[in-house]
Amino acid sequence: MSALTGLLIFTQPIKQILPKIPQILGAACEHVSKTLYIHLDPLAVSSYKSPQVSLYDRVLSQIYARTSQHCQDLDVRVLMTGFKHQSEIPLKTLIPIELVMFDMSYSGNELNKLEQRYKSFIHTNNPIFLHSTHVSNLAEDHDNEDASEICVGPENTIYNDVVVGGTFDRLHAGHKILLSQGLLRCRSRLTSGVSEGPLLKNKTLKELILPIDQRIANLKAFLMDVDPTLDYNLVPITDPLGPTKWDPKMEMIVVSEETKKGVVIINAERIQGGLNLLQGHVINIVEDLCRNSDAEEAKVSSSSGRMRLLGTLLQPPTHKDNLPDTPCIIGLTGGTDSGKTSVAKRLLGLGAGVVDCDKLGHEAYKEGTDCYNELIKAFGDSIVSEDGSINRRALGPIVFGSKEKLDLLNSIVWPEIARLAQEKIKVLIFEGKKIIILDAAVLLEAKWDTFCHQVWVCIIKRDEAVRRIVDRDGKSVDEAERRIDNQMSNEQRVAQANVVFCTQWDYDYTQLQ
Repeated sequence: MSALTGLLIFTQPIKQILPKIPQILGAACEHVSKTLYIHLDPLAVSSYKSPQVSLYDRVLSQIYARTSQHCQDLDVRVLMTGFKHQSEIPLKTLIPIELVMFDMSYSGNELNKLEQRYKSFIHTNNPIFLHSTHVSNLAEDHDNEDASEICVGPENTIYNDVVVGGTFDRLHAGHKILLSQGLLRCRSRLTSGVSEGPLLKNKTLKELILPIDQRIANLKAFLMDVDPTLDYNLVPITDPLGPTKWDPKMEMIVVSEETKKGVVIINAERIQGGLNLLQGHVINIVEDLCRNSDAEEAKVSSSSGRMRLLGTLLQPPTHKDNLPDTPCIIGLTGGTDSGKTSVAKRLLGLGAGVVDCDKLGHEAYKEGTDCYNELIKAFGDSIVSEDGSINRRALGPIVFGSKEKLDLLNSIVWPEIARLAQEKIKVLIFEGKKIIILDAAVLLEAKWDTFCHQVWVCIIKRDEAVRRIVDRDGKSVDEAERRIDNQMSNEQRVAQANVVFCTQWDYDYTQLQ
């Protein structure tokens, strides 16, 4: 049985560690299931009197780049104490260590020294020596393309004040490389701008981006865990330059290849403000070797991470005393042209029963029903066609120009649709359906989710929704946008969703969800 949290200690000379990182990580991941801390022992750097920044950043980049391939399900955290020559042992870890692993075998006096050094981390479990059981006879591998960087400033310079920036939505390997490179070069204060507001507008699946407070809290927890010696200045930013435009203390900035042009723009602003220029350090993009589809980005990214959340349980269902455990009733909703009906058909094809509330809406208007009579009483005979049916074209202009009248319409029609839906659900239960989909555009507005075990939401990028409305219904762009604006927003729906789908991409990717 694997431990939840482990501490992997590199003891071999650091240049020997580099080619062995993939195998060592793969072996360590077999023993840990949740969080893997990594520490650089003094033995690994005993030949250096001072931190070798350019060498260390290769090791850090390799570790995090390889974890995206070998340890996808682990939260890997490289402790900076050993890399910055601050301490022989980690200063502390946020999560208690259950298992200690060394990268090679030791015995006799050497083993006694190591066990004494890490006695505060070695508890009931004996340490594991990965070299003897998993990584013997390794071939040299000098392929370090994931770790090569372009340094604008002197490679081994340490700065008092360093700055980084990003969205930092669910920290991944690319984020951790960026942050670790900043930490490695920082002596006193690290500033991080965290994108918010207009900077998120064009992000893929922006509705799934964590709230700014949560992203900053997660970022701070990670930074304090891997290097508690620094001061951290974590600030929301709504423009790309953030505090780099005016903060006189900043000395260097770490950026990715995608954003390196921003250093030139930042320094131009700082020259105008009479400030010092920022030295720049550029990190390479990390290739994503675990893509589920060509629709995902080729690099490790938060966008691909959010795409992989589609079709998964984002938050556990809330138990409802009024509902039996079976069958499972799933409320499926989404905005206009979000692909909700398409998803419902796919679920039908997978064996679920489907209740189409749009069709039930037509039934609710049928002549002779209580709902029919209530509508005429509320809105007059002018809404009745020559054949006796409710004329929706006549009713529309009456209610859509008045919130009060629209609310009145809904108060009459929604309860009737709910009643018809409950009847349809009973029929599907009798037919033996174990999963029933309640397909309803106004599921949340009408509060029909109260008789659903889960809420599944379909979303689509606004521009794509507008295009679909224009193409399908022949509406103008302005008309399409007004239709979208009059509905509940994607963000409001997602906040109440257990599962989210998006039909933005090809058929196969939707089916995968």
